[in-house]
Amino acid sequence: MKTSEIAEFVGGELRGDSDVEITSVASIAHAKSGQIAFFDKLSDMPPIDASCVIVPSRFAASEAATRSVGCVCFILAAQPKLAFAKIAAILHPQKSRGPEIHPSALISPSALIGSDVFIGAFACVGDNSRVGDGTHLLTGTKVGDNVSIGTNCVLHSNVFVEDGCTLGNGVVLHAGVVIGADGFGYVKDTPTTPSAEAAATPPQAGGELIKFPQIGTVVIEDKVEIGANTCVDRGSLGVTRIGEGTKIDNLVQVGHNVNIGKRCVIAAQTGISGSVVIEDDCVIGGQVGFGDHARVQSGAVIGSQAGVLPGKIVRPGVWWGTPIQPLDEFKRQNARIKGLGRLRDELKELKKKMDG
Repeated sequence: MKTSEIAEFVGGELRGDSDVEITSVASIAHAKSGQIAFFDKLSDMPPIDASCVIVPSRFAASEAATRSVGCVCFILAAQPKLAFAKIAAILHPQKSRGPEIHPSALISPSALIGSDVFIGAFACVGDNSRVGDGTHLLTGTKVGDNVSIGTNCVLHSNVFVEDGCTLGNGVVLHAGVVIGADGFGYVKDTPTTPSAEAAATPPQAGGELIKFPQIGTVVIEDKVEIGANTCVDRGSLGVTRIGEGTKIDNLVQVGHNVNIGKRCVIAAQTGISGSVVIEDDCVIGGQVGFGDHARVQSGAVIGSQAGVLPGKIVRPGVWWGTPIQPLDEFKRQNARIKGLGRLRDELKELKKKMDG
């Protein structure tokens, strides 16, 4: 793909040779001839060997600067990283698989399989399930009964979609994802008849744990991507929902009846308890823990390892800490904690003077 074509595709302004052929993308530190990189600062570009670099629109790309970094040309773009991502999708397309159903796959006679579908070795599709056009079910994928999967989805190896769940169009589930497992809900069967023995027993001791019904479903809307080994539990009596365009990292736990809005980003190892609501356009850092029935309002940003208490309402803004608090408050509190050692030393000195 020529640099002139790339500039036109990303809506950027080309500075330099328009006929350079670009075959792949690379990082600014490792790009070589024939590759394109991006640099999102306005100065201090390191020496590079890339044939082309996407830079901010205000970047001062003089001929001297171009020669000094060894680059043939620049593309000026409003958002270099976004432009780079778009061209990377063109130069490095996902692996193409033609329509095929492997002989070892188990497909129910009542399942509806669309056109141009790829179903890999040892995959299973259950009774009355539907797989949309252009969807890929890779090796070992298991689709239960009465499941609906939209068009152009990719379910990587060993993904499980349990009975009655729904996936929209363009959904990507990475290896080991489990959609629709039972939620974690139990009720303790404790004695209700007064007795000397019961009276002497602590309230939490004894009693069988009876499973609360987990008979709801999961709905995953269009263009959702879910990372490897993430689990999304079915609703206990209702629906667990993940909104359109949301991206979830690896090793995330989404509990029963959780409702996640559109275009959210949730990083790895986050745990979301039952009935939590995360509204549209929220950003959740890694290892955040949510208590049940919490609500995160649209546009909120939660820093990594934060703890959200049950029932907490998180307003728009940046939040951090455990229990969670606005970032400015968290910084002030953290600064005070760091100053405790100095305060202790000062108190010791003051005590010495008073005792003397």
